[in-house]
Amino acid sequence: MHRIKTCDEKGFVLLNSLLELSILMIFLPIVVLFFGFMLSFSKEAEAKRVEWQLFSVELQSYLAGSDSVEIINNGGGIRAIQQSVEYDIELYEHSVRKQKFRQGHEIMLTRIKNCRFELDGQKLTVLAEFSNGVIGEADYVVTPP
Repeated sequence: MHRIKTCDEKGFVLLNSLLELSILMIFLPIVVLFFGFMLSFSKEAEAKRVEWQLFSVELQSYLAGSDSVEIINNGGGIRAIQQSVEYDIELYEHSVRKQKFRQGHEIMLTRIKNCRFELDGQKLTVLAEFSNGVIGEADYVVTPP
C-alpha cells in the first residue's frame, strides 16, 4: 500500500482569513455606494413626486394643443379650449380634477391642500401644496396655434 502524503496546513487558516478580509474590504465600499444610491432612488420614486410629474406632463398635453387658455375660479383653475372642446382643470376639495364641458370629472392630482394657477402673458405657473407640506411648482409657455 502506498501512503498518501499530507500537506502541512500550518498557516492556512490565517492566509484564508486575510484573503477573505481583503475581499471584504474591496466590496464594502461598493455595498455602501449601492445603499446610498438606493436611498436617493427611493426619494425620487416617492409617490407624490411621481404623481406631480405625471400631472405636469398631462397638463402640458392639454396646453400644447389648446386654442385658448384662461384662468377660472380666481386662480383656482384654468379653462383650455382645444378644437371647440372645453376642458376645465381646477382644484376641487382636496384634488385637482379635469372636466370636459363642465360634466363629470377625472381626478388628476390627489391630496392637495392648495393649488393656484397664474397666467402672466404667455407664461402659466402652477403652484400646488400637498397635504404633507411638499410644494410643487411648474411653469408652462402657452402659445397660440
